[in-house]
Amino acid sequence: MSLNEAKTAELYRVMVRIRTFENAVRRLTKEGKIPARFGLYTGQEAVAAGVSAHLRKADQIGSTHRALGHLIAKGCDLPKLMAELMGKETGFNHGKAGPYHTFDPSVGALGANGVVGGSVPMTAGYALADQLKAKRNVAVSYFGEGGSNQGGVQETLNLAACWQLPIVFVCENSSPEVQRMLGHEIDYPQLSIDKVSLRAKNYAMPGSTHTGWDAAEVYKAAGKAIRRARAGKGPTLLEFKVHQLEGNLEGRLESSEKERQWDPIDHLKQKIPRKLDEQIRAEEAAKVQKAIDFGLKSPEPTPDQAYTCVYKEAD
Repeated sequence: MSLNEAKTAELYRVMVRIRTFENAVRRLTKEGKIPARFGLYTGQEAVAAGVSAHLRKADQIGSTHRALGHLIAKGCDLPKLMAELMGKETGFNHGKAGPYHTFDPSVGALGANGVVGGSVPMTAGYALADQLKAKRNVAVSYFGEGGSNQGGVQETLNLAACWQLPIVFVCENSSPEVQRMLGHEIDYPQLSIDKVSLRAKNYAMPGSTHTGWDAAEVYKAAGKAIRRARAGKGPTLLEFKVHQLEGNLEGRLESSEKERQWDPIDHLKQKIPRKLDEQIRAEEAAKVQKAIDFGLKSPEPTPDQAYTCVYKEAD
């Protein structure tokens, strides 16, 4: 499955949207407009864009503590997302979820998660529900290389294979050369294997490892796995090796010279005509500014709303 010009431009636009939004979040956090610091997705944009390009609105995703890229690529409303990060009443979750637990069911973005690997079992539940209802939807479960070691993740891989669930497991490995934890290099092993995807064979499912900063490679691998799941042939474990670039990106779309080899936006930019690049950047900047204005003008929740919209009664 190759990328034509239109699809290339679409993927590029989504990646620029994510980067532009996150750069705005950096600035607003420094200014005190967003009352919390949290993990950002900078450098991983090709994964969310390439995977979501194959997903329908009714398909579901389960995310991580670096959720903004996943949410934006799945099509969530930018103003509501920004308002939620600011803790405003007009946010998706009325300011109660904040960055680590926000979700938008209207587009199948069913939850960020502050627990490492925590959303993986829940995402399998979405896939099981779809399977039982014969909806032909697909669920995508995102997690990192650290989350791949969690017992709940391993149990979920096993059950998904046993039940042939329509799910794709996407591991974003941000320690491709040197193992890290919480952004710091560590001198003790976190993984017993070089490739997380090697674990797939233990659960009798396909698994493969790919370059996560190459949008075309992500698009091709994700398309194959998602078509397989939608056809009822069961789960796949995909591993994308990525580099988190947030340490050296302060409100810039461009990475540093050293980081450029790993930057998915710079990588795909070479295939985008200059005028189209400028147009996309201007349009996405305008969308993000609209989201910022919406969030800043939105009211904060009042004390009497503290216990509203916390639990949802069953229909």
